[in-house]
Amino acid sequence: MTMQAIVKDTPLSDLSILIPAAGSGERMGRGPKAFLELGGKPLVSWLAAKARSVGSEVIIAVPPGMLGRLPALCPGCRGILGGTTRQETIARLVEASTKPWLLVQDAARPFASTGLMRAVAAAARITGVAGAFLQPDVPVARIEDDIVLEHFRSHQVGVFQAPQAFDRDILKQVLAEADSKGWSEQSTLQLVLRAGLPVRSVPGERTNIKLTTEEDWALAPSLKEWLA
Repeated sequence: MTMQAIVKDTPLSDLSILIPAAGSGERMGRGPKAFLELGGKPLVSWLAAKARSVGSEVIIAVPPGMLGRLPALCPGCRGILGGTTRQETIARLVEASTKPWLLVQDAARPFASTGLMRAVAAAARITGVAGAFLQPDVPVARIEDDIVLEHFRSHQVGVFQAPQAFDRDILKQVLAEADSKGWSEQSTLQLVLRAGLPVRSVPGERTNIKLTTEEDWALAPSLKEWLA
């Protein structure tokens, strides 16, 4: 199957969409972010609807006490209980999946477009792993102890985003290696890179912000048109 065909075909019969939504939302202080309402519906409902149009299987990991709410909020999706860490939640989602290709889309990034999801899923077919990266407009510096050690031109770097897509066997192998060696990283792609495997980059989206702080939530209403 060509990359062009993969982008056009929806939903993809061999693709599972995994949505980590098990966070407690402590930094924002409003409870689990996935269940905050925007535009009349919880964020997880908007994201699940997009995911169902891209992949044939959608699995959502939620915090304790939230599983019972999923059937009404996210019809056609399967819910599981998340882990105590994001890495553990990803591992549980992978084990629950049944398709050979996996796409991870965080509930904290509900504004990602279906076009971006399809593009990342297609790119993963080339190298086994792919992710969305946003190119900054300005140079980026590496800083330690308030000292700038080196700089990179904007076209040399990218800010990690979601979605991220994986060959299921590769991701299972990487998670097993991370568990055995005690690796812990903020992004699953960092584990892949730490394992020495290639990751293909797909241009990210400026509107694909991560809802982490109260300032992010204040900005969210201006992005409502990207929820659908």
